Amino acid sequence: MSFKRDSLAVLLDRIYANYTSHFRPLDKTPRQNLLKVFASVDAGIYHQLLGDLDFLAKQIFPDTAEGEYLREHWSHKVPPLYAITAEGEITMTGTANKPIPSGVVFEAASGERYYLGNAYRMGSNGQAIVTVKAENPGQQGNLAAGEKLSVISAMPVGIDSQAVVSGNGIIGGSDAETDEEYLARVLAFLRNPSRYGKTDDFASWARDASAEVSASWENKNFGVFGAVLVQVIKGNQIDGVHPVDNLAEVRNYISKVAPPVLFEVRTPKIVSINPSVSLPSQEDSQANRELAESRLKAWMQLAAKPGVQITAGALRMAVIDGVTITDTAIKLGGSTIGIVTTTILEYPYIGEILWE
Repeated sequence: MSFKRDSLAVLLDRIYANYTSHFRPLDKTPRQNLLKVFASVDAGIYHQLLGDLDFLAKQIFPDTAEGEYLREHWSHKVPPLYAITAEGEITMTGTANKPIPSGVVFEAASGERYYLGNAYRMGSNGQAIVTVKAENPGQQGNLAAGEKLSVISAMPVGIDSQAVVSGNGIIGGSDAETDEEYLARVLAFLRNPSRYGKTDDFASWARDASAEVSASWENKNFGVFGAVLVQVIKGNQIDGVHPVDNLAEVRNYISKVAPPVLFEVRTPKIVSINPSVSLPSQEDSQANRELAESRLKAWMQLAAKPGVQITAGALRMAVIDGVTITDTAIKLGGSTIGIVTTTILEYPYIGEILWE
C-alpha cells in the first residue's frame, strides 16, 4: 500500500456514486432512512481517511515503515546498499596481434550478457586476457572459471566467436539488500549511532560497505602487529554460504570511515560440518528429515561464527521439539559427543547431512 491523494473530480464522482448506490428516488423510501444513506457514505469516507492516517503513522517508525519510506527517511544516515555488477577476466583467441574493439557483447549459457568496456589487442600467441562486465547487476552475473561465453555482436574477422572465463572467474555480483536487511542496519545504527573504533564498530562498517557482505566479525590484536581482523561472508546457512569476492571494496570503505588503526579484511575459510543424524523409526519420514535439516541450519545461522565450537549435543537439542521429533541421535566425527572447533579464520556451515 502507498499513500495516494485522489483529485477533487475523482472524489466527487466517487461520493456521488456512493450516494446514488444507497439512495433510490423511485423507491418508496421512508423519509428517516435518508439518514442511513448519509451515515453510510460518511462512514466510508472517514474509514478511508483513518486508513490513510494509520498507514502514514506506521511510516514514522523504522520497524513498521515500508521499504521505500524506510529508505527515504534514513538514507542520509544509513546509505542503502544496491545491487553490484559482476566483473572478471576471460580469455579470447584468434589471429596474433589482431585488434579487439570495445563494446563486444558476450552471452553465457544461462542467457546472461557481458560486454567489453575497453579495446584490446590479441597477443603474439593468439590469446588475449580481457576484462568484461555483466550487463545486469546481481549475483546471477557471477560465472566460475572455465565457463564458456559466445560472441553475439559484430566481431572482426580473425577473432574466435567463443571465449573462456579465466582467472578467478567473473565475480563480485551481488543482489541489493532486502528491506529486512536494510531495516536491521538502520536499527543497528539507532542503537549505536556513535562509531569511533570501539568493539564491533569495524564489523558494522564492513556490513555497511557492500551488499555482498551479509555477516561480519572482528578480532582484536591479530597478527604480529596487533591489527584488527575483520572477517566477512556473504549468504546464509539456509541458502548457502560463500566467500566475499570484492574485499578491496570493504577495505576501502572502512579506511574512509575508521580512525587510523591498523586492520585487515579477510573472508574466512568455509568449513563444512557433515553430521550423521538418525530419527526414531516411528518418526523417520521425509517431512521430519526436512524439518530436522531446516532446524539444524536455522540454529547454525544463529550460532556460527569464526572460532566457534559446535557440539553434537547442541545440534541434537536444536532438532528435538518433544512433539513432532521427540528424540534423535546426532554424531560429529562418528561420535554422539563429538565436537568441531574452528579457528578464528574458519567459518562452519551445515554441509551434507548423513541419514542413518
